[in-house]
Amino acid sequence: MNIHRTVLVYTILGCCFSSGLSQVSNAYFDEHRAKADSLSEVYGIPVCVILGVGYHESAGGSSAVAQKLNNHFGLAGNCREDISHHKSRYRYYPTVVDSFNGFCEWVACRSFYPEMKGTAGDLSWLQKIRSAGYASDGNWANSVHKIIVKHCIEEK
Repeated sequence: MNIHRTVLVYTILGCCFSSGLSQVSNAYFDEHRAKADSLSEVYGIPVCVILGVGYHESAGGSSAVAQKLNNHFGLAGNCREDISHHKSRYRYYPTVVDSFNGFCEWVACRSFYPEMKGTAGDLSWLQKIRSAGYASDGNWANSVHKIIVKHCIEEK
């Protein structure tokens, strides 16, 4: 009888915990949707690619790099230790919006960009971004794509 009660408690806790994670994920996508929409218009990068990469790389905006350096994309560079008071290999951005701009500029400077600009196909974009040196993990594109499928709806 006790084992059934224990299983029931863990099942309920698991459902509550996963529901909370989903709400946090959706909050990230909601919070950053407008800036991603405008950047998608300018750069021709799918909104969900921008949001999915930002979410994945910043742990939904909660990572130390996101919090201390306003860097949601894990881009390397000058951390501006004099301003951020944080020593890191990652770049400091004055605002989160600047981080989103920085990611789109990074993508726009890559050789694959002209052929992909304005196209759909989130997974294709993610594979090209990974192959351009953004991520070394061979499963990175699939991991980000799973986040996109679960949390991002492409609005037309």
